[in-house]
Amino acid sequence: METNETFNGAEAAFTFHHFYLSVVGQEIGMDRAIALERQIFENTGTIQGKFLRDNSGIKTFNAKTAHALLKAVPEGFCIMGDIQEESRHKVRFKCRHCSKYEGARNAGLDKKTRENLCRNGSIRYLDSIVKQLNPNLSYRLIKYRTSADDCCEEEIGSPNSDSTCFGI
Repeated sequence: METNETFNGAEAAFTFHHFYLSVVGQEIGMDRAIALERQIFENTGTIQGKFLRDNSGIKTFNAKTAHALLKAVPEGFCIMGDIQEESRHKVRFKCRHCSKYEGARNAGLDKKTRENLCRNGSIRYLDSIVKQLNPNLSYRLIKYRTSADDCCEEEIGSPNSDSTCFGI
């Protein structure tokens, strides 16, 4: 399947998911709906992180090895990032094409809700995976996109790296 078809499929799935979440949010409150989704993402990330750690054959994970293993997860949903900086201590990248962002936008969710969903959903999920690989690492959203034409900036690194905003 080509990348465009994969992106369109993932976007459609995320659109449906965000429509569903929107209806749940109307019933129980969006903050509660997002909190429940966060719990699901953290639990799923922990399980997936343990699986990746135990089956990767890698003994010690630093930011670079964690990113090499982890990057297949968002790429599977056609969420693509361009590496801006890469070392053992930190990998920083920009995400331009995001099927999850487009799905939330298609579902009519406002910017604040989209960012909240990202920080408490996808970012928590990826952070939970990274923490299983190395508890001293974090997956952080450094900057959330301001528009569809903008990009997010994300990072894998230790809390001691020189980031100014952890976003989580």
